[in-house]
Amino acid sequence: MNRSKDMTDSALLDRARCYCALAEQCESGVRQKLVVWGAGASEADSIVARLRNDGYLDDKRYARAYCESKMLQQGWGRQKVLYQLRLKHLPKEAIDSGVAAVDEDRYQEVLREVTERKMRELGNDFTPENQRKLVSFLTSRGFTFGEINKVITNILEQ
Repeated sequence: MNRSKDMTDSALLDRARCYCALAEQCESGVRQKLVVWGAGASEADSIVARLRNDGYLDDKRYARAYCESKMLQQGWGRQKVLYQLRLKHLPKEAIDSGVAAVDEDRYQEVLREVTERKMRELGNDFTPENQRKLVSFLTSRGFTFGEINKVITNILEQ
């Protein structure tokens, strides 16, 4: 939707507040949305600053919510989450804080669930070809080779 001539900074601010109230947002995402809505770069910067001051935007809070969502609900590994958060231009401190907030035991449990589900898909036949497919799948999900090796070893030992 393009900005109409009537849309003032106040209307853009209200719209951005509603957008941020629906779900956690990062500053770069809100800035992009404001530009799509017709705000100029300086207007977008001032609105983002206002949203940050009013508590609508918080990069650490966003990173924590993003990490929990992607890692624990969608089964992504740390590497993929880190990459995606860097693409959103979040500060390193916010990213590190978000990743550290994820419960390690729950993360390992999710890794195990994702691995077991893929192994069932492959027919629980652990041939070298299926092992390659499994490792490829898990690395594409953002898990490190060390994490993958450890979980596969634990599953095969049981």
